[in-house]
Amino acid sequence: MLTRTYIEDIMYNRRRSYFIEALLLLMSTVYCGMVLLRTALYRVHILRNRTLPCKVFSIGNLTLGGTGKTPIVINIVNLLMRNGKHPVVVSRGYGRKNEQDTVVVSDGRSTMGDPALGGDEPILISRKVPGLPVVVGSDRYAAAREALSRFKPDIVVLDDGFQHIRLSRDLDIVLVDATDPFGNGRMFPAGIMREPLSSLRRAQAIVITRVDGAADIRPLQHLIRSHTDARLFTAQQAAVDLVDCCTSETKPLSVLRNARVFAFSGIARPASFIGLLRSAGALVVGERTFPDHYSFEKHDLADVFKQAADHRVSMIMTTEKDAVRIKALGPEGIWALRIEPVIREQEAWEAFLVNRA
Repeated sequence: MLTRTYIEDIMYNRRRSYFIEALLLLMSTVYCGMVLLRTALYRVHILRNRTLPCKVFSIGNLTLGGTGKTPIVINIVNLLMRNGKHPVVVSRGYGRKNEQDTVVVSDGRSTMGDPALGGDEPILISRKVPGLPVVVGSDRYAAAREALSRFKPDIVVLDDGFQHIRLSRDLDIVLVDATDPFGNGRMFPAGIMREPLSSLRRAQAIVITRVDGAADIRPLQHLIRSHTDARLFTAQQAAVDLVDCCTSETKPLSVLRNARVFAFSGIARPASFIGLLRSAGALVVGERTFPDHYSFEKHDLADVFKQAADHRVSMIMTTEKDAVRIKALGPEGIWALRIEPVIREQEAWEAFLVNRA
């Protein structure tokens, strides 16, 4: 039986199966043709874009995720708010039960706490940015209209909006992971590419993330430059501190130094999380991975605690995104690693965004 984890392992080059890869490659050829046809229909105006009466910033990927997008979205809205803007985040809310529904995750004062209704990433964004309205819906135009009606923003920030070309935007920012930019280069589902590299020409800015994990980003910069003249920025993730998933108590990052840690996560690229723990000095003696956006149940946490006990660890660690999904289970004794992006060209980055706003 082909499980989601098995397919993801093949897509992310963590497992090989020539027969399954051949099937996926055939499917990806069809998918690629559909993507190119859809883009062409919008380009010649057979399909029509919808516009909003305010600025629209899109932050997205060329790949299936795991590029550090959510921290960058948080960075952008915080920067806009510091400069007197009133943004609202509009997201699909991937992984929630009824993705067709338009849901107000946060009105800027309170947050709906159920990721099954709002999605883990939108809830995390709303919790980390007080005063920010967040609306989710698979129809980003309808969700944005709801946001405009209720909150009167001057900027709509589309979370994961690069492929949602039905909605016109004033700025397209694409994130590329320096440690694994385009996987095997194949289109979904044979690989992690949502669109071909040529689609980068639609972007006005490219942020190369996790540059501290790559030996040399110059070949990647050259490859990107061959497809677009967009502004290039570089970023890395920095661990900030730890937060208790149940009580919200915080601890300094220093407690990880030489601590025996069991780590678990349900994200696209778990290796990046493990790398951050080790860079903080943690001794990661055991780990468990789940599919991206995994809906945890009590028996999953029971397994985590059992494996952690078998490894005689002093701390159990997960990610902030996973913490959102397990909070309702009362996960006593589990800590989340809080991270922030560091834009290396911070002054130019801020000027670029403010000038576009």
